[in-house]
Amino acid sequence: MATLENNGFLLCCCLFLAGIFHILYEVINNNFNSLGYLVHGATPYDYSATIECLNQPLDPQYGGGLIANPSFDKGVEAWKVDGHVKIEARESGGNKFIVAYNRTTPFSISQSFYLKEGVFYTFSAWVQLSEGSDIVVAMIYNSVENTVHVVGSVIAKSGCWSMIKGGLTVDQNAPSVLHFQCNNTKSELRVDSVSLKEFNKHEWQENRLRNIEKVRKRTLRVNVANKNGKKIKGAKIKIQQKKLQFVIGCATPSSILMSKSYQEWFVSRFTTTVFDNEMKWYYTERLQGHENYTTPDAMLKFFIDHGIDVRGHNILWGAATQRWVRDLPPRQLLSESVRRMGSVMSRYAGKLVAWDVVNENLHHPLFEEKLGKNASAIFYKIASSLDTKATMFLNEFNTLEHPADMVSIPSKYVEKLQEIKAFPGNEELVIGIGLQGHFDPHPNIPYIRAVFDVLGETKMPIWLTELNVEPCPKQAYFLEEIMREAFAHPGVKGMMIWIGWSPNGCHEMCLVDSKLQNSPSGDVVDKLLAEWKTTNLNGVTDNGGAFEVKVFHGDYYVTVYNPKTGANVTREVQVYDDKSETVDVSITL
Repeated sequence: MATLENNGFLLCCCLFLAGIFHILYEVINNNFNSLGYLVHGATPYDYSATIECLNQPLDPQYGGGLIANPSFDKGVEAWKVDGHVKIEARESGGNKFIVAYNRTTPFSISQSFYLKEGVFYTFSAWVQLSEGSDIVVAMIYNSVENTVHVVGSVIAKSGCWSMIKGGLTVDQNAPSVLHFQCNNTKSELRVDSVSLKEFNKHEWQENRLRNIEKVRKRTLRVNVANKNGKKIKGAKIKIQQKKLQFVIGCATPSSILMSKSYQEWFVSRFTTTVFDNEMKWYYTERLQGHENYTTPDAMLKFFIDHGIDVRGHNILWGAATQRWVRDLPPRQLLSESVRRMGSVMSRYAGKLVAWDVVNENLHHPLFEEKLGKNASAIFYKIASSLDTKATMFLNEFNTLEHPADMVSIPSKYVEKLQEIKAFPGNEELVIGIGLQGHFDPHPNIPYIRAVFDVLGETKMPIWLTELNVEPCPKQAYFLEEIMREAFAHPGVKGMMIWIGWSPNGCHEMCLVDSKLQNSPSGDVVDKLLAEWKTTNLNGVTDNGGAFEVKVFHGDYYVTVYNPKTGANVTREVQVYDDKSETVDVSITL
């Protein structure tokens, strides 16, 4: 009996210590992740996607993850009829898939599983219609929340397979059901290679950190020699970042011209800006024929004087045109629109880094409705000829923020992009992908990454152009998560924070208060600006006269000092994203 009691005591001690170690592990793991250190062992995230419609679907990502029978090798096992529909397994060209036919409602097939709070789920599937084309939506019903989450969608076609990629998180543990829907009930709906993969918080963060090391940094090697070519050992190296290549900017209204303190706060942080409204057509020409560029001229001069790049927002906008513009007949609308383009673009050509050409034209297709299908394509062609240096952007909302908005889903965005580029003369045009990023209090982080994956396949530069998060207790936390997702993705080249500060307040998200003291969101921005900056690096050349270090992509000052002779040289160096891993800089002392 004494032995059993001792064993019980030892068992309790072991369990207690195991609990303590587990808590310590969680604390250390969380802190290391928040500080930017890698915690190895995570399943690599699959960044692959395709915007092409293929003859055969690819294999399910992650082997299907949580999905049972993802490739339908076992017929329809684990899949259920969803609504008034018949289902069966078929095979074509050696590929097996499931078919929902005789549908009288949009529903088709479903599968049940259990989802957990705090877990990141990434989703993918391949779909095809037997006739026509229409949007196929994948959604997950959460029985505890009694909510339906759209996890992804795509424009499906007949004769080829289209990939859906998306994701979700849930607020509560719950039995859940995956559904596929399509409003085209005349067509069979075919599904294959379904995947739902879970990542815990640490795995998700580790994949982000790995990618930042891979896509945002590069090795800089400084080689030092004397005039005779002899390598100098022991030369002191100092590396100071001048500018980060990845763009982190902020919007501002004209109130910045009236506050010296806010000017100092702004220019000490950001390399790029965009005006809230001051460059828009309704601002510069409220009355037909009466243009006034006084305010945007003054704003542009201020930012140029301070070395800050400016995005042009915007040239045309179907949702916010003046009544006199909306009431114009088609021929006159075309004439006035072209005149507007010539007016604003000739004034600022060569001075801006980007233009939002036809703003939000998926949601507000005024010009297509009045002028025809190719209206935007024509405007992009004109814009690119008026300013050959700036990137022309297609700026849209909800592509990233709201999966349930079928007007601007990723495949609709790609379709519009391809339509513009297919117009004669636009084939080689680089069109920036502008994703506004006005998020509600619960952004879908896995879906954001999936959208970056999909749109990254266009090989066009992606920017978050109007990033903010609606007021909520976790506003700063979600802002940080979104910014980290964007910075870690190879397809994203910049992000603009949308705050609209004035002495009387700001829009939905403030970085500072009226006294220019940081808000929690402002602290997040400052923290990330500091974290993504390589600064005050010091080193000494080795026996071969070289010193190398991995730095963030950007512009640098490299100073070399020879303590034996007192000679020193400072060189400006560009370390940009490139296929080669190392930037070699040779300096002669």
